[in-house]
Amino acid sequence: MEKDEEKVSSDVKDVLKQIVEEEKAEKPEKPKKERSEGAAKKLKHGTMATVFTCVFLALLVLVNVVTTVLFERYPITIDLTKDKIYSMTEQSEEYVKKVDRDVLVTIFADEDTYINYSAYNKQAVELLKNYCKMNHHISYRFVDIDSNPDVIKNYSDTISAFDIIFETDSVVDGETVKRTRKLGMVDLLTFNDQLVTQLSQSGYSIEMLREQAGNDMNLLAYYGSYVESSNAEQAFTSALMTVTDPNPVDVCFLTGRSEVKDLISGGSPLSYFRTLLVANGYNVSEIDITKEDIPEGTDIAVIGAPTVDYLPEEVQKVSDYMNNGGELGKQLIYIASYSQDKTPNLDEFLAEYGLEIGEGVICETYGENYINYPFVTVAGELSDNFSQDILSKDLVISSMYTRPVNTLFDEQNMVTTEKYVQSTGNAYTAELEYNENNIQVPTDTLTRGQQCYFAIGSKAKFADDGSGDTTYSNLLCFGSEYLLQSNIMSAEQYGNSEYFFSVLNGITHKTDGVFIKPKTIKGTAFDIDQSKKSVLMWTFIVIIPVAVLIVGLVVWLRRKNK
Repeated sequence: MEKDEEKVSSDVKDVLKQIVEEEKAEKPEKPKKERSEGAAKKLKHGTMATVFTCVFLALLVLVNVVTTVLFERYPITIDLTKDKIYSMTEQSEEYVKKVDRDVLVTIFADEDTYINYSAYNKQAVELLKNYCKMNHHISYRFVDIDSNPDVIKNYSDTISAFDIIFETDSVVDGETVKRTRKLGMVDLLTFNDQLVTQLSQSGYSIEMLREQAGNDMNLLAYYGSYVESSNAEQAFTSALMTVTDPNPVDVCFLTGRSEVKDLISGGSPLSYFRTLLVANGYNVSEIDITKEDIPEGTDIAVIGAPTVDYLPEEVQKVSDYMNNGGELGKQLIYIASYSQDKTPNLDEFLAEYGLEIGEGVICETYGENYINYPFVTVAGELSDNFSQDILSKDLVISSMYTRPVNTLFDEQNMVTTEKYVQSTGNAYTAELEYNENNIQVPTDTLTRGQQCYFAIGSKAKFADDGSGDTTYSNLLCFGSEYLLQSNIMSAEQYGNSEYFFSVLNGITHKTDGVFIKPKTIKGTAFDIDQSKKSVLMWTFIVIIPVAVLIVGLVVWLRRKNK
């Protein structure tokens, strides 16, 4: 049996040997030279693949390092929030880009404490960073008062924790003058109308509460739940305009003659007009004309719809202000009202500038030119003068209870007049009376035809040097407080704020105005905290490059071993 097995085994070996020899005969072995060339070619391709992999990894690491450095120096952010709460409006961007002097913004708080206080604080800081990215002249810093108590000695303002100071150094008459604008936490916020109305009806305002509370933080501790939206962009741009404007304009409101009150809130119907003045970089103050003179440095005086006539000596104060010692160059805003009694002294002064306030109110005949009532009108015929800041097309001016502004002449004794906002040719003026349903309706028609809502009378003076230069004192006359009333000025569908500020900016040679809608912060916003930033940094700088390196080595080793 063993012999048979050995014989079978021997036969199998012989068969396998024969098969191998036959395969070799059919497929002759490559010459040694060809084998060397193949190996060299394989090595060459493997080396090139390795080199390309290393170069790719080096470039990837370099790009990540450079990107990280740029992110640190010029933070790049993408605002994915619904209302773009971290972004600037186009108007603000245009102004910020034009700033040509260094502005330092100091936030008096520890950075982490400030940012984590509320979503509004964080939004304000992110917005401020965008200002700095937009213009290298603007920079910011955080200063903790507790750690640096002596720093507040450098400022004339009383500074508390969480206050913000915008500051510049300007050279005036050869001397360096520091210009500052302080913003508190309350300045960055907008409170809801319910609170503002309740305060007005009680004879209070946010500013009065602020003063009583001692500081903004105490006020917010009680009324923080009434905060409705962010006012940071408006406040920042306003502060920036104030400290960088080479020719700041001072506005003084004249009070003391029972100026009209808002029918709803009981406060001033011009409160939003004043807010817009401040937001556009105007310095706003107030005096009692019955007790004080108009400050010498005033550029614009405002007579805001007095219901009681000025006394002769008070009219003289206004006249002296406009004459400016014979040099002119002053502006006066006069606002009439349907609620006024007879004002013969003021009327006589207006006549010097070729203007007159007519009787009754302006009404429109056809429904497309009024809203619900004939005396709640819209006007679209506007003068093109001083339209440099108007961005919208086909502006519509809204008003109500508007008395007609009549021009007594076109030109006379160096005084010219011009109508700026007019009704349609189908308008008329009429007195109003209450009907049986206690609703005011027009009764007796006084005049018919096109009416004027807003006109300007200008008194001119030629330069004494014979240069032909002319200086003007302008009287801007409004037929109603409702042309500048808060609800109408803040309404997006009307162009009152945009148009009237364009005219005002042009007459005063003021820097272009900026109109900004407050931004409401609510809901969940996409955001990244510091820990997430660290995770992203290590992911892109270390984890991804290492992963690519490992994959490259595995591929290289597999190719090498084939």
